[in-house]
Amino acid sequence: MPRPRPGPRARRTSTPAPPGPRRLRAALVAALAGAAAWLAAACSACSTPSSSVDGGDLLGVFERDAGAAAADGGQPTAARQDAGARAAGPANAAAAPQKPPAARPPSEGSCVAEQGRPGRELRKTLGRPPCRGAQVLETRDAEGSPRYACVIAPSGVETRAPLPLIVFFHADGDNPTSVDKETGLRKLGATWNLTGDPAHAGFIVLAPQGRAFKTPSQAERVRGTKMYTPISPFDVEFTGEENVDVATVDAFVDQLLEKKLVDRRRIYALGASYGGHMAATYAMMRADRVAAFATFGSDAPPAEWACPGPPPPAMAIYRACDDMFSCESVERWLRARDAASAQTAFLRLDEAGRDEPHCALRNRCSAKKGAINHARWPKSREADLLRFFAGHVLAIGADTPTAETAPPRPATQTGAAGR
Repeated sequence: MPRPRPGPRARRTSTPAPPGPRRLRAALVAALAGAAAWLAAACSACSTPSSSVDGGDLLGVFERDAGAAAADGGQPTAARQDAGARAAGPANAAAAPQKPPAARPPSEGSCVAEQGRPGRELRKTLGRPPCRGAQVLETRDAEGSPRYACVIAPSGVETRAPLPLIVFFHADGDNPTSVDKETGLRKLGATWNLTGDPAHAGFIVLAPQGRAFKTPSQAERVRGTKMYTPISPFDVEFTGEENVDVATVDAFVDQLLEKKLVDRRRIYALGASYGGHMAATYAMMRADRVAAFATFGSDAPPAEWACPGPPPPAMAIYRACDDMFSCESVERWLRARDAASAQTAFLRLDEAGRDEPHCALRNRCSAKKGAINHARWPKSREADLLRFFAGHVLAIGADTPTAETAPPRPATQTGAAGR
């Protein structure tokens, strides 16, 4: 019999081996490329949300201060800045001027309405300050008290003259030596050019010594870990022409003018804490002499501007957390200056001297922290301060009365100057 033909063999089936790493990567790249091509075709007219946002539109976010809003009905901090900087970037307010400085016509006479009474309750008469490496000027005020000031000038001042002059008013509890102890003005004054002329690089610092008044009945405050009663070393409550502190500073400035050391167009006032009140007061009472002023840790002085037009330009540097003059108090003063169309720059700082977008919240500003911040001079921002001064001069011409021909100020008895 014939052998039966075998049927068809069953086909052997098996699971294929997985692709190797190279094949897998190639497949993944191809898939992603395809997806990207499909999205590009589908969204050829699309744009991302951030593509149409101008970063500058966010600059106004910080113009409204949360801390001040509660105290002032939510009004924005409207202090104007000379260089057109916004509150989100206050360091730009003091940018080096690329154009000639703003020239302000000097105001005639005192521009402050007389108020208050002379401060005559002295606790003691302060002696000659130990200003090392500085000339000490001496005079006697109308009350008969000896008065002193330290003059810090760069080497070769006679060949550089006339130079800008910064009148530095020290804080309460300090004396003229604080210029060296707390600031870098001596070093900066040796080379910093406020005039734009290489032949007149540098500036002079005049640091008048305040007075020791009797302590009024005030609540004590905490400064660091010590208790003390703050009081202004200068008489800022009395704004009459007989103010002996104003007349004393006049006498010291006149001595430097007579020596032809000072550029009369570039005299500036600078003060810390209560010394800032004096800087503002002197600038307003002598608006025919001071081109601009600056303060650190100070709010509005008692003196009020009384002349037509705005008061002298000012720069306010302050901490977001300050237990002596609160951030909110300073910004109320800035808004008042803005309402008077006064040119005002400001720097709101944290404890490290960096720009701070708003005042510190109450629960984040303890008395101790605020007192330490108040006493810490912003040494890292002195360049901003000097750039601000460089942008302002008095419009004084050749026919403007000089110290020798101008009507005399209230008299003081000038003594000998020495080292």
